[in-house]
Amino acid sequence: MVESYEDLHQLVSSEIESYLAQHDDASITFEVADNNSCSMSNKANNNKFVFMFARFGDEYKVGFAFYEGFDPNPCWIDDVSNDGFDKNFMQTLISEHLV
Repeated sequence: MVESYEDLHQLVSSEIESYLAQHDDASITFEVADNNSCSMSNKANNNKFVFMFARFGDEYKVGFAFYEGFDPNPCWIDDVSNDGFDKNFMQTLISEHLV
């Protein structure tokens, strides 16, 4: 469960590593920005996800935006509760949208 930016960074980077371990031909990078948001980018098609962590009272959420190709505007923006943002969710984002 994601409860901090550190948790978010750890989950995203570890799931990228997990995906890359199974797909030798994939080229996905991970970056952390100055504002603590993080991103994963596919070098092959320039698709990118940007993730942010937020707390609203007692509720935690992970917000994310998907950018397709070189378009500077996101194709879609969404958020999910912190308990729904897990390994399976990350693998779905990677396999169904990023690559």
